[in-house]
Amino acid sequence: MAEPTPQPVPPPAERGGYRFVLSARWLGYIALAIVAAVACGFLANWQDHRRAARDAEIERIETNYHGAARPLPEVLPDRTAPLPVDAEWSKVAVTGTYDPGATVLARNRSLQNQAGFYVVVPLVLDSGDTIAVVRGWVPTTSEGSAPAPEALPAPPAGEVDVEMWLRPRQDASGDSNPPGLIRAIDPDAIPGMDSPVTEAYGQLSAEDPAPADDGLTPLPPPSTDPGSHLSYTFQWIVFGIMILAGVVYAARREKRALDAARSEQAADAAPTEYVVVDKAALARGDRRSAGASTGAGRYGGGRTTRPGRADPRSPQSSRSKQSSRSPQRQRTEEELEDALLDSQGY
Repeated sequence: MAEPTPQPVPPPAERGGYRFVLSARWLGYIALAIVAAVACGFLANWQDHRRAARDAEIERIETNYHGAARPLPEVLPDRTAPLPVDAEWSKVAVTGTYDPGATVLARNRSLQNQAGFYVVVPLVLDSGDTIAVVRGWVPTTSEGSAPAPEALPAPPAGEVDVEMWLRPRQDASGDSNPPGLIRAIDPDAIPGMDSPVTEAYGQLSAEDPAPADDGLTPLPPPSTDPGSHLSYTFQWIVFGIMILAGVVYAARREKRALDAARSEQAADAAPTEYVVVDKAALARGDRRSAGASTGAGRYGGGRTTRPGRADPRSPQSSRSKQSSRSPQRQRTEEELEDALLDSQGY
């Protein structure tokens, strides 16, 4: 009887798939990638909000800075009221008299990469209130120190019409200031100011009449650089996409590696080849098969016998044939198989 033929090995596409991603290791990778991608999404959203806030600030600065001058009470009705955010860099027009004796220098102010000071002079308004005005910038001396008060350019004497931009006060709490110097422009930290405008100060735009000694450097306009918030937003989005794409790529690589390993194992475990032997036919054709082995061999003429076996034409072989017919001397299965192999020339 023929032995059963083994079933063919299924191709790699039917044996693996992506079931390995359900393992604990891969589920951990996927969870970590999702958390990282969500974090990138939050960071991208945060940078986008910062970009939107900066864009709104730039629009406000450009509108106020280049707008027409308005009376101070129209923008800041109360001298102690905080300056509204929408009013920052608003241009106002006031009339008053400078108090040069109360001039102070705001230290640690650089301009074009050069150390220097802001010159801050109180302006006494017609209403009796006092507002601090930054008239300009001066560099440090050759010794690296602050210039002497008498060396500073003097403001216009008498009544003067001033146009300036309003800026919110800076917090000077905790500052230790030497005489004549301040770090933060805080009206409460400037000595000699009676009834001050406490929550704002001015940055000079124009004076009428103009000063006799115009030795101060005007301050530059505010920065309208939008910053890198938009590029950071796109970067975080790209990072999130790259994290998820990296997990997909790693899963595809592992699948290919597993399929290659399965294919190699299938090639090593090749199915066994079986020889089908019909024992009944072999018994019936025994004499004919044995005789054929003495003729022209498969691999050349002349007699061909296997080592250790008798020539079928010899008397001994004849006696073997006669004995093979005897029911008491039946050939074993091994002898039948050997006879078949003899007939095939092996």
